[in-house]
Amino acid sequence: MILIFDLFQTLVEVVSMDFNLGLKPFWSEHYKDKCSFDEIKAYGEELFIHMQDLHKQGFEFPFVKDELPMYAGRFGGDVISMSIEEEAVFLSRCNEEKVYDGLPVMLDLFAKKEIPMYVLSNSGFRADALRLMLDSHGIGKYFKKVWSSADFGKVKPSVDFFNMAIGEVLNQYPDATKEDILFIGDTYETDIAGAHNAGLRTVWINRNDKPDDNGFATYQIKDITELCKAHIV
Repeated sequence: MILIFDLFQTLVEVVSMDFNLGLKPFWSEHYKDKCSFDEIKAYGEELFIHMQDLHKQGFEFPFVKDELPMYAGRFGGDVISMSIEEEAVFLSRCNEEKVYDGLPVMLDLFAKKEIPMYVLSNSGFRADALRLMLDSHGIGKYFKKVWSSADFGKVKPSVDFFNMAIGEVLNQYPDATKEDILFIGDTYETDIAGAHNAGLRTVWINRNDKPDDNGFATYQIKDITELCKAHIV
């Protein structure tokens, strides 16, 4: 068995999210002499709407690659470059997160069973920044690879995004087949529908007892640790 997890609200709960908490230090360092914070905040809100429109079309809006140049285009100056470490700090300022109860113990058990584990995430932040976030919670070590839509350019439920990950996994494990891969996620429209359409078995973390109208979920659970308790893995 090979496991691919969604990230946010699957492995890590986002307790609160405020982009402006990351934007304000960024503005203070790079744009304070070019615009007011209210101006860059308002532009950030415009870009958020732009990102939502791109997501509806199936595309990502990468923070470093696409968004940062737009701030320079609007307010002047050079395009700000950002290292992976700086990007991870920006993300940590925006999000308050916590790992779900019992998750580290479960991941450790899977690792001892030598079950390969991966992460496939919709995020405007690059995979290496997401990896640092997972490391900060003490669970990054369990995952062989993290993929982010920021690097790929398309978002789940894109079958292309899933197929990219599936292809890499099967290249690493040539004796495995697609049937050996189990995808675990919380969002039906992106995680479960996308994985199903890519030919994967799925585990839907269905915390609110929503109906599976299309029958795409192979399994349904309410808590991530039920992967063990229900003997799915």
